[in-house]
Amino acid sequence: MTTCPRHYRRNEFAFAGDIIAFSLAVTFASMTTVLPDFVARLTPSQVTIGLLSTVSQGVWLVPQLVFANMLTNKRRKKPYVLLGGIIGRPLYLLYAIALWLGLAQYPTLALLLLFGVQFVFYGSDALAAVAWLDMLGKAIPEKRRGRLIGHAQLLSGLLAIGAGSIIAALLSADGPAFPDNYAWILVIADALLMLSWIACSLIVEPDEPVQTQRTPWRDYARDLIHTLRQDRAFARLVVVRLLAGFDGLALGFYILFATRELGLPPASVGLFTTVQMLGRILASLGLGRLSERAGSYRVIQVTTAITMTAPLAGLALLLIDLPSSTAITVGCGWIFVTIGVTSSAIMLGFFNAVLELAPAEQRPTYIGLFNTLSGLLLLLPAFGGWILRYTSYGVLFTLSAVVLVIAHGLSWRLSQGHVEAAQREESAPQTSA
Repeated sequence: MTTCPRHYRRNEFAFAGDIIAFSLAVTFASMTTVLPDFVARLTPSQVTIGLLSTVSQGVWLVPQLVFANMLTNKRRKKPYVLLGGIIGRPLYLLYAIALWLGLAQYPTLALLLLFGVQFVFYGSDALAAVAWLDMLGKAIPEKRRGRLIGHAQLLSGLLAIGAGSIIAALLSADGPAFPDNYAWILVIADALLMLSWIACSLIVEPDEPVQTQRTPWRDYARDLIHTLRQDRAFARLVVVRLLAGFDGLALGFYILFATRELGLPPASVGLFTTVQMLGRILASLGLGRLSERAGSYRVIQVTTAITMTAPLAGLALLLIDLPSSTAITVGCGWIFVTIGVTSSAIMLGFFNAVLELAPAEQRPTYIGLFNTLSGLLLLLPAFGGWILRYTSYGVLFTLSAVVLVIAHGLSWRLSQGHVEAAQREESAPQTSA
């Protein structure tokens, strides 16, 4: 039976509230539906549309390795969670006000400011993310983590169905005119982000031993390489994450594929947002329980199998002449279901696996290293836009599908790493004896 640390119940509600509010916020400010559609109203450049996701993910992933070393000898991580949140979260409100004041009349300036908002928001959240995940590892026992994340994502998914309806209403022909419709969406996103920040402020952070000194920067890279060489289970996890991240090659273009290539109406943006949330709900129901019973590695294996069907479905829609718009909508709907499943499994699968593998005193380093190496994927959306510009959706979907199939195959080797980690833990007392 898992022993619960002090303040577990309060922390459980605080973490759940944070996950729910933050998930709803990024539903309204979604980089797979709402924001790509908004950028497409300002520019026809597909590379620019893909670059938005690249910038957002890049400034979230890449700095985490630096922040990890900064935090590794800090006993209290909560102040850094709150600091990172308060820097970037009010910016969507300020951008919405700028839209109401006529910013969209100057498309280039509107794009530059939007990229600036994403840069600051995700850059400051990178600091908060390293500290937040370390707090999660300290405050929530391993056996209860999957249940907490699954239940929180389930509730956020149910609420996000309503969010999709709101987005559909705001972007419909009967909703506010452009750009007021997007301004209202961003105001709602900002309000939810601040609710998330309040939930974080209620977390009681347990005390835990940390490294007495921060690793000097000149030695830091050497230590990181040593970690990857010595911890084969962690190295395998990184490789699978990088390959599974190739879903990002086409991620920002599925909504444009549906509305511009296949001719579905603009209001389908809201419909597919809702469908994406249904995917998250289904994943939270199934994968949360799977994580608790079979572990995070099984979650990764199931998820990569589902993720690879998204580009395959896109290829099918290109090659098969479907008889009606309803059939096309159903086919596109499945793509967004898989996106929802994949997004739900990032925490249940990969992040949970990192927390399981990382020694307590090295947890920030493992988190930062894992996420920063994942930053190698940040050029994929822009590369996807380049592929689309010079070739076709068929080439884009084929390349994504091939790499995702490889990722799924390699995910079955992660169970071996899990066994190795368990064997190391079992052998440690015998060696010391």
